[in-house]
Amino acid sequence: MNKPRIVSVKKDEWFDLVTAEVTAAVRESVESNDGCSLMLTGGNTAKGLYDCWASAGILANFSIRYYFGDERCVPPGHPESNHGMTMQSLFGAGLPDQCQLFRMEGESSNVSEAARRYQKVLPDRIDVLLLSVGEDGHIASLFPNHPALFESSRKVLAIVGPKPPYERLTIASRVIVSAKTVFVFARGRRKGAVLAEALKDPADVSSLPVRLTVDGTWIMDHEAVSGFKAVMEGNAARL
Repeated sequence: MNKPRIVSVKKDEWFDLVTAEVTAAVRESVESNDGCSLMLTGGNTAKGLYDCWASAGILANFSIRYYFGDERCVPPGHPESNHGMTMQSLFGAGLPDQCQLFRMEGESSNVSEAARRYQKVLPDRIDVLLLSVGEDGHIASLFPNHPALFESSRKVLAIVGPKPPYERLTIASRVIVSAKTVFVFARGRRKGAVLAEALKDPADVSSLPVRLTVDGTWIMDHEAVSGFKAVMEGNAARL
């Protein structure tokens, strides 16, 4: 198993770094395949990033098929909806004509069927996958010690998580490990610390699902780096 590529930058330069990294990956995919499948993440960090991209017109000229890595089981206009957040931020001016957006139907009365429908629209392999890591090490809506982590056949799952909104749709582990390019966003000391913990035993995906991304790129701000280094130095001192 490879080690992650770790990229860090000062807090006020973090959005610029992420933009450069993601844009380069999307451009490479478009030039190679005449298009790109880009899977979006949710959360406050993503919203800030999408706001920046929208205001600067980043990605607007690329042919991109947009997907979601997870969704809360709420209506699309709900404050907790990843789709709603994305439409208000990244696509506040509308979806570019050359792009497509495939949303998860979190408001469905049958979420298991909604998961099956979304699985059918996913490509065999995602070109560029964006993920945010939680302080507990979760990614998408794959939480520590959750049975969904061990799903081997399906690509999209309806799950009940440990934090509200409890009902969610999420990609399965196989979507993450098969993606061509994976970026994990970590801002803040505690998220940097959990990434360092993830390197202790990369095979133990159950306790820290972010270990599914050890072959990807982890992008940290300076606070995350501080937390990361503190744990790594503590580990070294105990050896």
